[in-house]
Amino acid sequence: MIYLETLKRQHEEIAEILSDIKFHILHKDIAKEALEISSKISNLAGKLKVHLNTEDQYMYPQLLKSSNSEIRKTAQAYIDEMGTISTQFMAYKDRFNTRSKITNDIDLFVSESKKIFDILEQRIAKENSNLYQEIEI
Repeated sequence: MIYLETLKRQHEEIAEILSDIKFHILHKDIAKEALEISSKISNLAGKLKVHLNTEDQYMYPQLLKSSNSEIRKTAQAYIDEMGTISTQFMAYKDRFNTRSKITNDIDLFVSESKKIFDILEQRIAKENSNLYQEIEI
């Protein structure tokens, strides 16, 4: 499945942006870096949108048609879970996609970033170690 290489590459790009934002949060002056951080959040949103569209267009339709009922069930569970994660991320993005939204409540920004980044990182790890390996067989 050639699209798997694309999805894995997209995971690497998403993880890199997450890491970069986390570095800014941990090691820099958030108020001073808020414009750059907000730009990275918008970039992350774009990468996630492309990734989800790739999954929805290429991977999930194929998995949902699988003759293996376990693969169909797993695919549907991942689709359902991602819908929730996507909604959570979009709320986060809308809450912190500008410099002023970040600087208005830096503590909330840091707290919410940690939560949503943990969710995204866990999902990427889960897809890489479980779903993608299962369908590569």
